[in-house]
Amino acid sequence: MSSSSCNCSSYFDARERDGEIKGLFFLDKTQRDTEGQRRTDLRFLDLERGEISDVLSTMPPDVPLGPTVVTCGNHAYAIGGKILRGSIFRSLNHVFRFDFKHGERAWRKVTSMLYRRSLPEALAPQGKIYVFRGSRDCFGEVYDISGDSWVPLCVPSIAEYSGISGPVLLDSSRSRILVHFSRDRNTPTYNYNDKSWVCLDPKFPDWSPTVGIAGNVLYVFHEISYEICSWKAYDVQDKKWLPVKWLTEFSLHQPVSAPMGPPLIHLGNDKWCMVWHSCTLKCFEYLIFRMCRNGHGGIYAAA
Repeated sequence: MSSSSCNCSSYFDARERDGEIKGLFFLDKTQRDTEGQRRTDLRFLDLERGEISDVLSTMPPDVPLGPTVVTCGNHAYAIGGKILRGSIFRSLNHVFRFDFKHGERAWRKVTSMLYRRSLPEALAPQGKIYVFRGSRDCFGEVYDISGDSWVPLCVPSIAEYSGISGPVLLDSSRSRILVHFSRDRNTPTYNYNDKSWVCLDPKFPDWSPTVGIAGNVLYVFHEISYEICSWKAYDVQDKKWLPVKWLTEFSLHQPVSAPMGPPLIHLGNDKWCMVWHSCTLKCFEYLIFRMCRNGHGGIYAAA
């Protein structure tokens, strides 16, 4: 399915009725201001109607390029990014906040991160914002929204000689964060909970930019070729791979504008969504499908 043309750099959810996500906020960079400079607009995609809203807000010019955006409560936060100074891009630690209840106030700058970060991984559970990657000086840090303060995260030993594979996942059912490290093919996956790190699996080989978790199952999407794709499912409790069977035909062309893979969003219950912007079709595309566990330990999926 598709809707009007949009170049979207970030996707973040909007929870509505029945515990399911009915729409997605995203950043649109297709428009230009009166001086011909490309601007960044906040917009909303209604997944039920397939419609994109008018511009909700335009980010001010001093917001850096490529920030990571997350939502928490009634606010959206644009975190980090980079700015071109001369011929060199420099990372920034700026943080901007948008209040959905008071849209007329537009984006306002709040307390900056402790370290500069470009395109960081960010999550916002339980009134805090966790930020990873994008800095050579700090593994990760966390922002306490009520206390308006940033503090560094403790560092697992593996992080001293391994990078982080994106994305970082929130395992809501267990109130923990899953982080995969990219040392070699058989790299460990850690979970963060109660201010400590625990190794979930010391040799987890199949992480991908399109990955998500619901219940006990971690879903990993792989693009084998331009026309062939597959899903893998991993039981994080029993630590074993599960068979996946499609009940209907599933096809997805490789998102040309998203070389790192389209994001995977859990809409609630057994519903999932993949989103991307197609440079060839000049439109914003998404696919909604279902994945659920059967009584025999396998995964059934239907597009």
